[in-house]
Amino acid sequence: MNPEFLQRLLTEDPNSKVVCQLSKNFSIDYLNLQTSMMAEVFNDLPEVLLVIRSHNDERRVLYTFLADGPRIGSPYELTRMVHVSIPTNETPEGLAHMFHIMKELNPSWSSIQVFLVDPEFTEIGAIQEAFPSAEVVLSASQVYTQIKRRIHELSLPDKAENILLSALKSTMCSATQRNLKNMYKILQQFVDPTLFMLMKLDRLLSDRIWALHRWRRWNECSQYFDMVENLSRELNAVFKLSPCLIRSMNGFVSFIFGQTVGKGQPDHRPCSPEELALITRKVATHESVKMETQMEPEAAALMCESLHNICIPAAFGLCQNELEVTQKSLELVALDEDNVNVQILENPSEVSGGKCKTCTCGFYQCTELPCRHILSVLSANEEILQPDMLQAVWQKKNNEPSTVYPVSLDTLEILKGEENKVSEKQVLVESLTSQISSLLAECSDELFQRRYNTLRELADAWIGPYEEVKL
Repeated sequence: MNPEFLQRLLTEDPNSKVVCQLSKNFSIDYLNLQTSMMAEVFNDLPEVLLVIRSHNDERRVLYTFLADGPRIGSPYELTRMVHVSIPTNETPEGLAHMFHIMKELNPSWSSIQVFLVDPEFTEIGAIQEAFPSAEVVLSASQVYTQIKRRIHELSLPDKAENILLSALKSTMCSATQRNLKNMYKILQQFVDPTLFMLMKLDRLLSDRIWALHRWRRWNECSQYFDMVENLSRELNAVFKLSPCLIRSMNGFVSFIFGQTVGKGQPDHRPCSPEELALITRKVATHESVKMETQMEPEAAALMCESLHNICIPAAFGLCQNELEVTQKSLELVALDEDNVNVQILENPSEVSGGKCKTCTCGFYQCTELPCRHILSVLSANEEILQPDMLQAVWQKKNNEPSTVYPVSLDTLEILKGEENKVSEKQVLVESLTSQISSLLAECSDELFQRRYNTLRELADAWIGPYEEVKL
């Protein structure tokens, strides 16, 4: 005798497809289920699939696949569902069998470009083996839900918790790179460093997660997050109705028909070529494309040799410090026609194109020496430093030692210090002090007095007047 859910499917939707195996004790070993509407949606919108996993008390898992991506418009509801599965287990073999049946039921499976999965999903290899042309990316909505849960677990005062949750939602609904980075910094202030690492909040800085999501407008983001969170909760509740999987599936099929009867397929959303290209990673955008450019030891040695051959000792020491930073952690982001924005675990800096590169960072603005960002770009392009890339004042001349530098000795001492003890603000202050000292020293007595009086007025208006303020 067929279980109730099978009889109902055959009666109400004769074109439904079900592949299942029942055990001797009349339980479900495995199941793949697809209504006729699910099959139509799968065939029409296969590019991006959101995976929602629901667990029961017996450690069995229900996989619900929903169409996602920029081609689908609102409303956000269960009509997006394209497939339902219960694997024998969550081993690579169990998932491989589940995906094999899913592919057999859906000829358009090869059009899948992206699977969006929850942060706890570990068998990514099973998806990659079954769908070699598809990419597996963490779901923005499920990462958001996880971070919310972790914030609740911090047991912060109500006011602090509400502020954090409000800031988090605002960030999720406007997931620009800057907003995500600011949210990351805010959470750093509230969370113990050890716990911070365990919470894996660096996912906020993984831009591929958010590039697949940020095409949504604010209200669409809010609706989407609510849909995924509510649907996940409802699916969990239905799947836990009974320890008996057949009874759970009876309730599940009733839930599906109750949510989808009389409703058509999801609306199509008009989207730009750039939005479609994001799915296949064929577009270079300011906030989505990254170049992995970890410098190899051989390349670092060549770069170091070119610095030593060209630079005077003082310049070589400074640039060598910058080079060491690029070897430890390096990431190039945001290519456009003329410039490359470089971020090395710090504030982004912009390197100009052309042979004589410049940079917006404080180190370059102070010294006009190749900084870590310029060295990163050279390394990415498999280039080394050339003499015409360096100002003549920093270059070796006839192997004669140089005692005159473009910056003050105090500034040099600061720049030679440990990187984690030196801020760009401190470098810029020292640079400005050095420039002012030069201006005062290289002028007539009359001009000196005029400049001194101007600085005196500025200092008095800003912090004084106090006799202790020295100029």
